[in-house]
Amino acid sequence: MRKCAFILPYYGKFGNYFQLFLNSCATNADYDWLIFTDDRTEYKYPVNVHVHYESFKDMQERVQHKFDLPVVLNAPYKLCDLKPMYGYLFSEYLQDYEHWGYCDCDMVFGRLNRFITNTMLENYDKLFVLGHCSILKNNNENNTRFMLPLNGRELYKEVLQSERIFTFDESYLPTNVNMIYKEHGFSVFTEDYSANPRARESVFQITRFNDDLTTYCTEKAAKAVYVWRDGVLTRYTRNLGNFVASELMYMHFQRRDMAVRLPDQTASAKVFKILPGAFEPLEVDKVTENNFADIRWKRTGDIARHRWSIFKGDVMFWSKLVLSKLSGNR
Repeated sequence: MRKCAFILPYYGKFGNYFQLFLNSCATNADYDWLIFTDDRTEYKYPVNVHVHYESFKDMQERVQHKFDLPVVLNAPYKLCDLKPMYGYLFSEYLQDYEHWGYCDCDMVFGRLNRFITNTMLENYDKLFVLGHCSILKNNNENNTRFMLPLNGRELYKEVLQSERIFTFDESYLPTNVNMIYKEHGFSVFTEDYSANPRARESVFQITRFNDDLTTYCTEKAAKAVYVWRDGVLTRYTRNLGNFVASELMYMHFQRRDMAVRLPDQTASAKVFKILPGAFEPLEVDKVTENNFADIRWKRTGDIARHRWSIFKGDVMFWSKLVLSKLSGNR
């Protein structure tokens, strides 16, 4: 059997760096990705990424067919809440896999096997507690645990019958699938291996979720150079005066406009540098302690663009909220 399949339904046009995401999938041969989408752009899909073309209506019908209650799924964004249900919703596609997972596509993977060990896969029912990347054992019992009650509430029914976002897929609010696993005594690996830059910051400040404290801890801003080279994702920085190279499992670019400034076709990009707002060529053959100080790690224009993007997003969010209140919607 194959190790794991990540399930990724996505409706609408993929982002401008989707090919770089696919390239990073290609270097993880032990993992497959099953993509369900209506975007028929001719990307260079690697052999371990299997695309299934369908409409959002097909997805709506799939969900409704699986449940004997009226499902409210009016927009693709609501699928974030349904991620823990994918093992149940897509069970016919998972028969050859020991595990399945869900992930986002606004990210770039490093070497998954460097972080996800066979021991972890064997000993835990669920790996990780965040919505941008989680892995679960593939069996009927585990795939239906999202239906178990949380403090007496059949939470999944509320999720399916409401337009609002519960963040059911991750430990952000207390209405999530990880709380169900904990309440019923199932094993969850809670350490955060992601490199998840805080969305509101202009430069990369990695924030990691501390499950014991149920909060995110964000590092201080510091110069860091991020490089993807043939599937290996590395962060170079200085820590207490020492030059440090740290390998990363993946980076997640939530709410970031990322320009692609690579001179060759992105499908053939073997190495690139990741700035807070762009993918660019690495200006040296290898990052070393001697040349680290000379490597560009941010651009003023990208920082301004990100701040403007966050501002516009905030204005749209609060405008919609006020209009909803004025119209009497809850």
